[in-house]
Amino acid sequence: MNAVQPAPDARTLRILFLEDSALDAELVEEHLHGTGLPFALERVVSREDYLAAVRGEEYDLILADFALPAFDGMTALALAQEHCAHVPFVFVSATLGEEVAVEALKRGATDYVLKQRLERLPGTVLRALAEAAERAERRRAEEAMHRLIDEKTALLHELDHRVKNNLQTLLALIALEIRRCGSTDARPPLERLRRRLSALATVHRQLHGGERVDRFDAAQFARELTADLSAASGRPDIRTEYELQPVFVSAQKAAPVALVMSELVSNALTHAYQRRQGKLRLEVHPLEEGCVLQISDDEFTAAEKKAAREGTTGDILTSLARQLGATIEWPAEERSVLVRAAFPTGETTRSREGAGG
Repeated sequence: MNAVQPAPDARTLRILFLEDSALDAELVEEHLHGTGLPFALERVVSREDYLAAVRGEEYDLILADFALPAFDGMTALALAQEHCAHVPFVFVSATLGEEVAVEALKRGATDYVLKQRLERLPGTVLRALAEAAERAERRRAEEAMHRLIDEKTALLHELDHRVKNNLQTLLALIALEIRRCGSTDARPPLERLRRRLSALATVHRQLHGGERVDRFDAAQFARELTADLSAASGRPDIRTEYELQPVFVSAQKAAPVALVMSELVSNALTHAYQRRQGKLRLEVHPLEEGCVLQISDDEFTAAEKKAAREGTTGDILTSLARQLGATIEWPAEERSVLVRAAFPTGETTRSREGAGG
């Protein structure tokens, strides 16, 4: 066979050889020259010397006889797997039967060569080294990818921290301005601004506080939002009820969905229960390609419906609905329903498993 010529800058391969026969070792060394690669062969015979070698040195290849006077090849393989599993391991033996060879491969051996067929050794060694190089390259690529992921994750956490802090700072500043302005005309716009920023802070917390940052559960968000707005409204006579199914909305839609929900719930609390107590029943459930949010009670009067519909900040709600491709209805014929908003977007994924109440 033609010998493979080594590259001019090829480094010397370090080969550990477990073999008790000096003659067999010479024959193996002679055939190894057929690889065309420069190598240094270190032969060991005893278990102690072999164990010291695999523990303390770095080799490119391990060759091992299978049957030795006081040591066996399977034990040698197990020790190699324990201490240097990345190093290719090739049996070179005259006594390796087919069943034993198959078992050796299952336990981690790279290949085997019979001493009666040493002409196969160069090709086997070259294949083993090539496979080991591919595995090493994959390990390096995976390590590089994990480092990159760790770096991106750290940056994401830092960004999340800064955004959260900035939102809290803005909310604190707006609260300060609200206290300063007293009961002037500036107070309602500032209250609306604080409410909207609070909705964005809530959805940001949901996105970055869970396992995934690419989507959020609109139903869970609606529950948190309604609880916050209800507590802030100073209306303990309005009892909140929930009929919620998990609906997962992509992060790209998070802000407008959050703002639409905030506008509708806040508007209902402000305008639909002006002279009575009641219950605000919030429903969120999936559509075929999106979700529906609905606010209802046992019955709304025509005046309550009119006050709620006209009390919305129309331009903002219209702009958000257009951005989402949403439809917002104020059904006059359904006396129990105040408003219904549908978000038909192909970017919304949903889960029909489970329901909250």
